[in-house]
Amino acid sequence: MSGKIITISRQFGSGGRSIGEMTAKKLGIKQYGREIIEQIAERSGFAEEYVSEQSESVKEGGLFGAFAASGLL
Repeated sequence: MSGKIITISRQFGSGGRSIGEMTAKKLGIKQYGREIIEQIAERSGFAEEYVSEQSESVKEGGLFGAFAASGLL
């Protein structure tokens, strides 16, 4: 599944984290949580708050997609 990104949108208390963990395990892919925000912020030089805000508002992959495509993740 190289080059694929699966995003699971969730709300507090919805069990989204558990669903994400189970999905990643079943598909044999790596799962990222909050640490992806930290990695992008560290590698880009942007503040974590900025990266987090952008990840919530951009379409078609946004910062995550750009970093994944560049091989930085």
